[in-house]
Amino acid sequence: MNKYLSLLFVVVCFYHTAATATAQAPANVSGGSLLVDTKCSKCHTLKRVFVTQKSGEEWQTTVQKMRDKNPAWIKPEDVEQIIKEIKTFWPDRIQALTAEKKEFEDTRFLFVDRCAFCHSLNRILIKNKTGKEWAETVENMRLQAPDYLSKEDAVRIAHYLSERADLLKEDMGGKLFVSKCLICHPGDQILLETHSKAGWTKIIGKMKELAKDAQVVRLSHEECQMIIDLLAKTQGPKADDKSP
Repeated sequence: MNKYLSLLFVVVCFYHTAATATAQAPANVSGGSLLVDTKCSKCHTLKRVFVTQKSGEEWQTTVQKMRDKNPAWIKPEDVEQIIKEIKTFWPDRIQALTAEKKEFEDTRFLFVDRCAFCHSLNRILIKNKTGKEWAETVENMRLQAPDYLSKEDAVRIAHYLSERADLLKEDMGGKLFVSKCLICHPGDQILLETHSKAGWTKIIGKMKELAKDAQVVRLSHEECQMIIDLLAKTQGPKADDKSP
């Protein structure tokens, strides 16, 4: 009897091990154990890696360039493996990314969704470009990620950035926003918020006190007022919006 029980135990363990291995295999393939996930996510979002369309030669150049920056992190033998994984899993990853893509009536939110996908928005918001330069920049980004950034998206975003650049050139509050608000906060955090002038006044007042206590960035009363006016004008509620 003990012999049969022992045999049954061995059989059960065998099938359990096989089933577990089968169940885990897909997760290991797509769940973060890839070398590209481990190595590239240290400096870039994986969305940025997989949303970009490149040929094998272009990926070879890109990954080699990343290795040259930090050869201790990416070894020579890692380069080919990373490229192989990008090419193998790109279709599934890009399909998942485009499935997440949302449409926004407000171009400000469209800008945050599409551009923060690959970049720190602060890097974009501090740029001083003409309308033509913004159009060229955004179109270049679209060509790199056409599955995520459509032609219509690119036109809307370029127009938004051009209008915003013109406003910042004319508005002292815009210069203060760039030089003082973006020091502590990521641009997407700020751009996602919509408040009335009273709401922005309360928020900026709180930031003024926090900055004073931390001795990070000093904000005078006049500077606060200019920033509040800018935010109320560019990120105030619409007629049907009940934001505070």
